[in-house]
Amino acid sequence: MAKDYLKRSQKDVKQNNLSLVLNTIIKYEPLSRADIVSITGISKPTVSNLVEELLQRKAIIEIGMGTSRGGRKPVLIRFNSSRRYIIAVDLGREDCTVAIADLKGNILQKEHGEFDKQSCLKDKLMIAEDLIIHLMDDLKIDRTLLFKITCIAPGIYVERGKELKWSPENTQNEGADIKKYFESEFNVDVILNHSTKLSLLGEKVLGKAKEHKNVLYIDFAYGLGCSFMIDGNIYFGINNSAGELGYFYSNIQEFKKSSVIPYEFGCLEKRISGYALQSKGVEKAKSNPLSKILDLAHGDYNKITGRTIFQAAMQGDQEALEILKESFQYFNMALANIINLLTPEIVIFGGGFSNAGNFLLDLINDEIKEKVLYMPELEISELKKDASIVGAIHFLLDNTNLLEEI
Repeated sequence: MAKDYLKRSQKDVKQNNLSLVLNTIIKYEPLSRADIVSITGISKPTVSNLVEELLQRKAIIEIGMGTSRGGRKPVLIRFNSSRRYIIAVDLGREDCTVAIADLKGNILQKEHGEFDKQSCLKDKLMIAEDLIIHLMDDLKIDRTLLFKITCIAPGIYVERGKELKWSPENTQNEGADIKKYFESEFNVDVILNHSTKLSLLGEKVLGKAKEHKNVLYIDFAYGLGCSFMIDGNIYFGINNSAGELGYFYSNIQEFKKSSVIPYEFGCLEKRISGYALQSKGVEKAKSNPLSKILDLAHGDYNKITGRTIFQAAMQGDQEALEILKESFQYFNMALANIINLLTPEIVIFGGGFSNAGNFLLDLINDEIKEKVLYMPELEISELKKDASIVGAIHFLLDNTNLLEEI
Protein backbone atom coordinates (compact mmCIF):
# COMPACT_ATOMS: atom_id res chain seq x y z
CA MET A 1 0.00 0.00 0.00
CA ALA A 2 2.89 2.36 0.78
CA LYS A 3 4.31 1.75 -2.71
CA ASP A 4 0.93 2.42 -4.33
CA TYR A 5 0.56 5.62 -2.35
CA LEU A 6 4.07 6.72 -3.36
CA LYS A 7 3.30 6.05 -7.03
CA ARG A 8 0.09 8.03 -6.81
CA SER A 9 1.89 10.90 -5.09
CA GLN A 10 4.62 10.96 -7.73
CA LYS A 11 1.99 10.88 -10.47
CA ASP A 12 0.12 13.76 -8.86
CA VAL A 13 3.32 15.82 -8.59
CA LYS A 14 4.10 15.17 -12.24
CA GLN A 15 0.58 16.12 -13.36
CA ASN A 16 0.71 19.29 -11.29
CA ASN A 17 4.07 20.20 -12.79
CA LEU A 18 2.85 19.46 -16.31
CA SER A 19 -0.14 21.74 -15.73
CA LEU A 20 2.09 24.44 -14.28
CA VAL A 21 4.47 24.33 -17.24
CA LEU A 22 1.65 24.29 -19.79
CA ASN A 23 -0.22 27.16 -18.12
CA THR A 24 3.03 29.15 -17.85
CA ILE A 25 3.65 28.72 -21.58
CA ILE A 26 0.05 29.71 -22.40
CA LYS A 27 0.31 32.85 -20.25
CA TYR A 28 3.81 34.06 -21.18
CA GLU A 29 4.60 32.53 -24.59
CA PRO A 30 6.92 32.37 -26.38
CA LEU A 31 9.35 30.99 -23.80
CA SER A 32 12.61 29.09 -23.75
CA ARG A 33 13.19 26.16 -21.42
CA ALA A 34 15.38 28.45 -19.29
CA ASP A 35 12.52 30.97 -19.06
CA ILE A 36 10.21 28.21 -17.80
CA VAL A 37 12.73 27.20 -15.15
CA SER A 38 13.02 30.82 -14.02
CA ILE A 39 9.25 31.42 -13.84
CA THR A 40 8.15 28.11 -12.29
CA GLY A 41 11.10 27.34 -10.03
CA ILE A 42 11.11 23.75 -11.29
CA SER A 43 14.57 22.25 -11.85
CA LYS A 44 16.13 22.35 -15.32
CA PRO A 45 16.20 18.53 -15.84
CA THR A 46 12.56 18.22 -14.76
CA VAL A 47 11.49 21.08 -17.06
CA SER A 48 13.30 19.42 -19.97
CA ASN A 49 11.41 16.15 -19.35
CA LEU A 50 8.07 17.90 -18.93
CA VAL A 51 8.55 19.98 -22.09
CA GLU A 52 9.46 16.84 -24.02
CA GLU A 53 6.25 15.14 -22.90
CA LEU A 54 4.15 18.15 -23.82
CA LEU A 55 5.82 18.20 -27.26
CA GLN A 56 4.99 14.53 -27.74
CA ARG A 57 1.37 15.23 -26.77
CA LYS A 58 1.37 18.08 -29.34
CA ALA A 59 0.17 20.44 -26.63
CA ILE A 60 3.10 22.76 -27.39
CA ILE A 61 5.35 23.36 -30.39
CA GLU A 62 8.84 24.70 -30.99
CA ILE A 63 8.81 27.82 -33.17
CA GLY A 64 12.48 28.63 -33.74
CA MET A 65 15.41 30.33 -32.10
CA GLY A 66 15.28 33.17 -29.64
CA THR A 67 17.85 35.87 -28.87
CA SER A 68 21.10 34.67 -27.35
CA ARG A 69 22.14 36.03 -23.97
CA GLY A 70 25.65 34.71 -24.44
CA GLY A 71 26.12 31.22 -25.76
CA ARG A 72 23.79 29.19 -27.95
CA LYS A 73 20.47 30.64 -29.03
CA PRO A 74 17.56 29.14 -27.07
CA VAL A 75 14.72 27.25 -28.74
CA LEU A 76 11.42 29.07 -28.20
CA ILE A 77 8.19 27.24 -27.36
CA ARG A 78 4.56 28.25 -27.62
CA PHE A 79 1.19 26.70 -26.91
CA ASN A 80 -0.28 24.74 -29.84
CA SER A 81 -3.49 26.77 -29.78
CA SER A 82 -4.55 25.61 -33.25
CA ARG A 83 -4.52 21.93 -32.35
CA ARG A 84 -8.28 22.04 -31.73
CA TYR A 85 -11.02 24.66 -32.18
CA ILE A 86 -14.00 26.02 -30.25
CA ILE A 87 -17.33 27.05 -31.71
CA ALA A 88 -19.46 29.69 -29.97
CA VAL A 89 -23.12 30.05 -30.98
CA ASP A 90 -25.13 33.06 -29.81
CA LEU A 91 -28.82 32.36 -30.42
CA GLY A 92 -31.05 35.42 -30.36
CA ARG A 93 -34.74 35.86 -31.12
CA GLU A 94 -34.17 37.41 -34.54
CA ASP A 95 -30.69 36.30 -35.49
CA CYS A 96 -27.64 34.33 -34.48
CA THR A 97 -23.88 34.78 -34.50
CA VAL A 98 -21.43 31.92 -34.79
CA ALA A 99 -17.71 32.32 -34.08
CA ILE A 100 -14.76 29.96 -34.24
CA ALA A 101 -11.82 30.39 -31.88
CA ASP A 102 -8.54 28.67 -31.10
CA LEU A 103 -7.64 27.19 -27.72
CA LYS A 104 -6.44 30.55 -26.42
CA GLY A 105 -9.82 32.12 -27.11
CA ASN A 106 -8.69 34.12 -30.13
CA ILE A 107 -11.68 34.57 -32.45
CA LEU A 108 -10.61 33.61 -35.97
CA GLN A 109 -13.82 34.37 -37.84
CA LYS A 110 -17.53 35.07 -37.31
CA GLU A 111 -20.69 34.49 -39.32
CA HIS A 112 -24.10 36.10 -38.86
CA GLY A 113 -27.52 34.74 -39.81
CA GLU A 114 -31.05 36.14 -39.70
CA PHE A 115 -34.14 34.22 -38.54
CA ASP A 116 -37.58 34.38 -40.06
CA LYS A 117 -40.15 35.53 -37.49
CA GLN A 118 -42.12 32.33 -37.98
CA SER A 119 -39.11 30.03 -37.61
CA CYS A 120 -39.39 27.34 -34.97
CA LEU A 121 -36.42 26.63 -32.74
CA LYS A 122 -35.29 23.65 -34.81
CA ASP A 123 -35.22 25.82 -37.94
CA LYS A 124 -33.04 28.31 -36.08
CA LEU A 125 -30.69 25.55 -34.94
CA MET A 126 -30.37 24.35 -38.54
CA ILE A 127 -29.39 27.87 -39.62
CA ALA A 128 -26.75 27.99 -36.87
CA GLU A 129 -25.51 24.55 -37.94
CA ASP A 130 -25.13 25.72 -41.55
CA LEU A 131 -23.14 28.74 -40.34
CA ILE A 132 -20.81 26.47 -38.35
CA ILE A 133 -20.22 24.23 -41.36
CA HIS A 134 -19.60 27.24 -43.61
CA LEU A 135 -17.11 28.70 -41.12
CA MET A 136 -15.16 25.45 -40.84
CA ASP A 137 -15.12 24.96 -44.60
CA ASP A 138 -13.99 28.55 -45.14
CA LEU A 139 -11.10 28.13 -42.68
CA LYS A 140 -10.40 24.60 -43.97
CA ILE A 141 -10.84 23.10 -40.50
CA ASP A 142 -11.69 19.40 -40.42
CA ARG A 143 -14.54 18.29 -38.13
CA THR A 144 -12.14 16.05 -36.22
CA LEU A 145 -10.40 19.21 -34.97
CA LEU A 146 -13.56 20.56 -33.35
CA PHE A 147 -13.09 20.53 -29.57
CA LYS A 148 -16.30 21.80 -27.98
CA ILE A 149 -19.31 23.97 -28.72
CA THR A 150 -20.52 26.65 -26.35
CA CYS A 151 -24.06 27.89 -26.93
CA ILE A 152 -25.65 30.94 -25.34
CA ALA A 153 -29.23 32.15 -25.50
CA PRO A 154 -31.28 34.95 -23.91
CA GLY A 155 -34.45 34.75 -21.89
CA ILE A 156 -33.88 31.19 -20.80
CA TYR A 157 -34.94 29.89 -17.42
CA VAL A 158 -33.36 27.00 -15.61
CA GLU A 159 -35.73 24.49 -14.05
CA ARG A 160 -34.35 21.95 -11.61
CA GLY A 161 -33.61 18.65 -13.32
CA LYS A 162 -34.32 19.99 -16.82
CA GLU A 163 -32.29 21.50 -19.63
CA LEU A 164 -32.19 25.21 -20.38
CA LYS A 165 -35.34 26.44 -22.07
CA TRP A 166 -36.06 29.09 -24.69
CA SER A 167 -37.66 32.48 -24.09
CA PRO A 168 -41.38 33.01 -23.36
CA GLU A 169 -42.27 33.78 -26.97
CA ASN A 170 -40.93 30.40 -28.05
CA THR A 171 -42.27 27.99 -25.45
CA GLN A 172 -44.00 26.04 -28.22
CA ASN A 173 -40.50 25.01 -29.32
CA GLU A 174 -39.35 23.45 -26.06
CA GLY A 175 -39.30 20.02 -27.69
CA ALA A 176 -36.12 20.96 -29.55
CA ASP A 177 -33.22 20.38 -27.15
CA ILE A 178 -30.42 22.82 -28.05
CA LYS A 179 -27.67 20.87 -26.31
CA LYS A 180 -28.64 17.48 -27.76
CA TYR A 181 -29.09 18.92 -31.23
CA PHE A 182 -25.51 20.18 -31.52
CA GLU A 183 -24.07 17.15 -29.74
CA SER A 184 -25.73 14.79 -32.21
CA GLU A 185 -24.76 16.86 -35.26
CA PHE A 186 -21.11 17.43 -34.36
CA ASN A 187 -20.34 14.65 -31.87
CA VAL A 188 -18.64 16.95 -29.35
CA ASP A 189 -19.46 18.22 -25.86
CA VAL A 190 -21.82 21.19 -25.77
CA ILE A 191 -22.00 23.74 -22.96
CA LEU A 192 -25.21 25.74 -22.70
CA ASN A 193 -25.50 28.96 -20.71
CA HIS A 194 -27.32 32.25 -20.28
CA SER A 195 -26.18 35.07 -22.56
CA THR A 196 -26.57 37.80 -19.92
CA LYS A 197 -24.12 36.20 -17.50
CA LEU A 198 -21.60 35.41 -20.21
CA SER A 199 -21.93 38.94 -21.60
CA LEU A 200 -20.71 40.18 -18.22
CA LEU A 201 -17.78 37.77 -18.42
CA GLY A 202 -17.04 39.12 -21.91
CA GLU A 203 -17.05 42.63 -20.46
CA LYS A 204 -14.61 41.47 -17.78
CA VAL A 205 -12.26 39.96 -20.36
CA LEU A 206 -12.29 42.68 -23.02
CA GLY A 207 -14.83 45.35 -22.12
CA LYS A 208 -15.89 48.01 -19.63
CA ALA A 209 -15.63 45.67 -16.62
CA LYS A 210 -11.95 44.92 -17.21
CA GLU A 211 -10.68 47.12 -14.37
CA HIS A 212 -13.51 46.41 -11.92
CA LYS A 213 -14.41 43.67 -9.45
CA ASN A 214 -17.98 44.59 -8.53
CA VAL A 215 -20.13 45.04 -11.61
CA LEU A 216 -23.79 45.03 -12.56
CA TYR A 217 -24.70 44.21 -16.18
CA ILE A 218 -28.17 45.01 -17.52
CA ASP A 219 -29.38 43.28 -20.67
CA PHE A 220 -32.03 45.45 -22.30
CA ALA A 221 -33.54 43.36 -25.07
CA TYR A 222 -36.91 41.81 -25.90
CA GLY A 223 -36.83 40.57 -22.32
CA LEU A 224 -35.05 42.11 -19.35
CA GLY A 225 -32.19 40.51 -17.48
CA CYS A 226 -29.17 41.28 -15.36
CA SER A 227 -26.04 39.64 -14.03
CA PHE A 228 -23.62 40.73 -11.37
CA MET A 229 -20.02 40.25 -10.42
CA ILE A 230 -18.97 40.30 -6.78
CA ASP A 231 -15.29 40.55 -5.92
CA GLY A 232 -14.35 39.44 -9.44
CA ASN A 233 -16.67 36.44 -9.59
CA ILE A 234 -19.92 36.22 -11.54
CA TYR A 235 -22.77 35.02 -9.36
CA PHE A 236 -24.77 32.27 -11.09
CA GLY A 237 -27.06 31.26 -8.22
CA ILE A 238 -28.92 28.00 -7.75
CA ASN A 239 -29.43 26.25 -11.11
CA ASN A 240 -27.59 29.16 -12.77
CA SER A 241 -30.82 31.17 -12.53
CA ALA A 242 -29.65 34.34 -10.73
CA GLY A 243 -30.34 37.72 -12.28
CA GLU A 244 -34.03 37.41 -13.16
CA LEU A 245 -34.63 41.15 -12.93
CA GLY A 246 -37.78 40.81 -15.01
CA TYR A 247 -39.54 39.11 -12.09
CA PHE A 248 -39.21 42.17 -9.84
CA TYR A 249 -42.49 43.51 -8.45
CA SER A 250 -43.20 47.19 -9.04
CA ASN A 251 -45.78 47.83 -6.31
CA ILE A 252 -47.69 46.14 -3.48
CA GLN A 253 -50.70 45.36 -5.69
CA GLU A 254 -48.51 43.39 -8.11
CA PHE A 255 -46.94 41.54 -5.22
CA LYS A 256 -50.33 40.52 -3.86
CA LYS A 257 -51.93 39.55 -7.15
CA SER A 258 -49.05 38.15 -9.24
CA SER A 259 -46.89 35.03 -9.06
CA VAL A 260 -43.70 34.00 -10.80
CA ILE A 261 -44.56 31.70 -13.69
CA PRO A 262 -41.54 30.12 -15.42
CA TYR A 263 -41.29 30.87 -19.17
CA GLU A 264 -43.66 33.84 -18.90
CA PHE A 265 -42.71 37.51 -18.62
CA GLY A 266 -42.39 38.87 -15.10
CA CYS A 267 -44.08 41.95 -13.68
CA LEU A 268 -41.22 44.36 -14.37
CA GLU A 269 -40.66 42.88 -17.85
CA LYS A 270 -44.27 43.69 -18.69
CA ARG A 271 -43.52 47.33 -17.92
CA ILE A 272 -40.00 47.80 -19.29
CA SER A 273 -38.54 45.53 -21.99
CA GLY A 274 -38.57 45.32 -25.77
CA TYR A 275 -41.79 43.36 -25.46
CA ALA A 276 -43.38 46.01 -23.20
CA LEU A 277 -42.33 48.96 -25.35
CA GLN A 278 -43.58 47.18 -28.45
CA SER A 279 -47.00 46.61 -26.86
CA LYS A 280 -47.28 50.21 -25.67
CA GLY A 281 -46.11 51.52 -29.05
CA VAL A 282 -48.75 49.54 -30.94
CA GLU A 283 -51.41 50.82 -28.54
CA LYS A 284 -50.32 54.44 -29.06
CA ALA A 285 -50.15 54.04 -32.83
CA LYS A 286 -53.65 52.59 -32.99
CA SER A 287 -55.03 55.53 -31.02
CA ASN A 288 -53.13 57.97 -33.24
CA PRO A 289 -52.63 56.72 -36.83
CA LEU A 290 -50.61 59.87 -37.62
CA SER A 291 -48.04 59.12 -34.93
CA LYS A 292 -44.30 59.16 -35.60
CA ILE A 293 -44.17 55.64 -34.19
CA LEU A 294 -46.37 54.24 -36.97
CA ASP A 295 -44.58 56.38 -39.56
CA LEU A 296 -41.21 54.83 -38.61
CA ALA A 297 -42.81 51.39 -38.92
CA HIS A 298 -43.93 52.30 -42.47
CA GLY A 299 -47.57 52.07 -41.43
CA ASP A 300 -47.29 48.44 -40.35
CA TYR A 301 -48.27 47.77 -36.72
CA ASN A 302 -46.40 44.44 -36.88
CA LYS A 303 -43.13 46.27 -37.50
CA ILE A 304 -43.30 48.39 -34.35
CA THR A 305 -40.57 47.32 -31.93
CA GLY A 306 -38.85 48.67 -28.85
CA ARG A 307 -36.25 50.09 -31.21
CA THR A 308 -39.01 52.05 -33.00
CA ILE A 309 -40.04 53.71 -29.73
CA PHE A 310 -36.46 54.82 -29.05
CA GLN A 311 -36.04 56.10 -32.60
CA ALA A 312 -39.25 58.13 -32.39
CA ALA A 313 -38.35 59.56 -28.97
CA MET A 314 -34.85 60.52 -30.14
CA GLN A 315 -36.49 62.36 -33.06
CA GLY A 316 -38.57 64.37 -30.61
CA ASP A 317 -41.86 62.45 -30.68
CA GLN A 318 -43.66 63.25 -27.43
CA GLU A 319 -45.81 60.11 -27.38
CA ALA A 320 -42.74 57.88 -27.64
CA LEU A 321 -40.93 59.93 -25.00
CA GLU A 322 -43.95 59.60 -22.72
CA ILE A 323 -43.83 55.78 -23.12
CA LEU A 324 -40.14 55.70 -22.23
CA LYS A 325 -40.37 58.03 -19.25
CA GLU A 326 -43.28 56.09 -17.75
CA SER A 327 -41.61 52.72 -18.33
CA PHE A 328 -38.23 53.82 -16.98
CA GLN A 329 -39.78 55.01 -13.72
CA TYR A 330 -40.32 51.36 -12.86
CA PHE A 331 -36.90 50.28 -14.11
CA ASN A 332 -35.12 53.08 -12.25
CA MET A 333 -36.85 52.13 -9.00
CA ALA A 334 -35.64 48.53 -9.43
CA LEU A 335 -32.13 49.65 -10.41
CA ALA A 336 -31.83 51.94 -7.38
CA ASN A 337 -32.76 49.04 -5.11
CA ILE A 338 -30.17 46.76 -6.73
CA ILE A 339 -27.46 49.41 -6.48
CA ASN A 340 -28.18 49.97 -2.80
CA LEU A 341 -28.08 46.21 -2.22
CA LEU A 342 -24.90 45.38 -4.18
CA THR A 343 -23.04 48.74 -4.40
CA PRO A 344 -21.41 48.00 -7.76
CA GLU A 345 -18.55 50.15 -9.00
CA ILE A 346 -20.04 50.26 -12.48
CA VAL A 347 -23.31 49.43 -14.24
CA ILE A 348 -22.96 48.35 -17.88
CA PHE A 349 -25.92 48.42 -20.25
CA GLY A 350 -26.05 45.97 -23.15
CA GLY A 351 -28.71 44.57 -25.45
CA GLY A 352 -30.71 46.39 -28.11
CA PHE A 353 -31.61 49.38 -25.89
CA SER A 354 -27.91 50.18 -25.46
CA ASN A 355 -27.77 51.33 -29.09
CA ALA A 356 -29.51 54.51 -27.86
CA GLY A 357 -26.25 55.43 -26.10
CA ASN A 358 -26.35 58.60 -24.01
CA PHE A 359 -30.07 58.99 -24.64
CA LEU A 360 -30.59 55.77 -22.63
CA LEU A 361 -28.27 56.96 -19.85
CA ASP A 362 -30.16 60.26 -19.62
CA LEU A 363 -33.37 58.33 -18.91
CA ILE A 364 -31.66 56.71 -15.92
CA ASN A 365 -28.92 58.90 -14.48
CA ASP A 366 -30.89 61.89 -13.18
CA GLU A 367 -33.67 59.66 -11.83
CA ILE A 368 -31.49 57.50 -9.57
CA LYS A 369 -28.54 59.63 -8.45
CA GLU A 370 -30.44 60.97 -5.42
CA LYS A 371 -31.90 57.54 -4.63
CA VAL A 372 -28.69 55.58 -3.99
CA LEU A 373 -26.07 55.72 -1.27
CA TYR A 374 -23.22 55.25 -3.70
CA MET A 375 -23.57 56.29 -7.35
CA PRO A 376 -21.71 53.90 -9.67
CA GLU A 377 -20.44 54.69 -13.14
CA LEU A 378 -23.09 54.13 -15.80
CA GLU A 379 -21.64 52.88 -19.09
CA ILE A 380 -22.84 51.58 -22.45
CA SER A 381 -21.25 48.33 -23.62
CA GLU A 382 -18.80 48.79 -26.48
CA LEU A 383 -18.62 45.07 -27.18
CA LYS A 384 -22.36 44.90 -27.92
CA LYS A 385 -23.26 41.40 -29.18
CA ASP A 386 -19.62 40.31 -29.11
CA ALA A 387 -19.71 40.40 -25.30
CA SER A 388 -21.61 37.11 -25.03
CA ILE A 389 -19.42 35.41 -27.66
CA VAL A 390 -16.20 36.45 -25.89
CA GLY A 391 -17.65 35.46 -22.51
CA ALA A 392 -18.85 32.07 -23.75
CA ILE A 393 -15.45 31.16 -25.19
CA HIS A 394 -13.59 32.16 -22.05
CA PHE A 395 -16.12 30.44 -19.78
CA LEU A 396 -15.55 27.23 -21.71
CA LEU A 397 -11.76 27.55 -21.48
CA ASP A 398 -11.90 28.45 -17.79
CA ASN A 399 -13.85 25.23 -17.20
CA THR A 400 -11.62 23.01 -19.32
CA ASN A 401 -8.55 21.05 -18.23
CA LEU A 402 -6.50 21.53 -21.38
CA LEU A 403 -3.78 19.15 -20.19
CA GLU A 404 -6.20 16.24 -19.88
CA GLU A 405 -8.77 17.09 -22.55
CA ILE A 406 -6.71 17.99 -25.62
